Amino acid sequence: MRNIFLKTAVVMLVFSVASIYAQLPKLKLSAPKKPEVVYDRMDVKSIKAKKAKVEFVYIVDNPNSFGVDHIKADYELLLKGKSAAKGKDVTFTIPAKTKQEFKLPLEINYLDAFESAGMLAKTIAKGKKSIPFQMDITFKIEVKPLKFDVPITTKGDLPLPKAKAPQKIKLKKKKLKL
Repeated sequence: MRNIFLKTAVVMLVFSVASIYAQLPKLKLSAPKKPEVVYDRMDVKSIKAKKAKVEFVYIVDNPNSFGVDHIKADYELLLKGKSAAKGKDVTFTIPAKTKQEFKLPLEINYLDAFESAGMLAKTIAKGKKSIPFQMDITFKIEVKPLKFDVPITTKGDLPLPKAKAPQKIKLKKKKLKL
């Protein structure tokens, strides 16, 4: 009796495993895919005499059927080859099967690229309209059990403030009485 029970249990287990195995192709399970990140543009929000507010915009494409939480970004902005801004572990999330923008807002101090306000003014007076920048950013993405680092280097020109035209001085004419 015990032997028959054991044989029946083994046969049932084999049929169960076989039916589950037959269903696997229908489940459409696949390994997680690496999200893609590309630089899109730099939006200049404001330019003042000593600083500018900009947003670096990246497009993040998540092809997976699940969202990716806690994507981290480390960045460094270089103006004329000098470090002007750094950040670490800026965190954001991207939902499943979406392509969306990631905006990194920065306030850039022009004096980080020039030795003094005088040098900045002299550069603007010479007619320079922009200075070169380089933005190095690394997106750290963890899709369990995989980890991806997506480094992106972007180069371009950051607009400088415009030189103000000298204003005319108005003098009142007075007649002199002698």
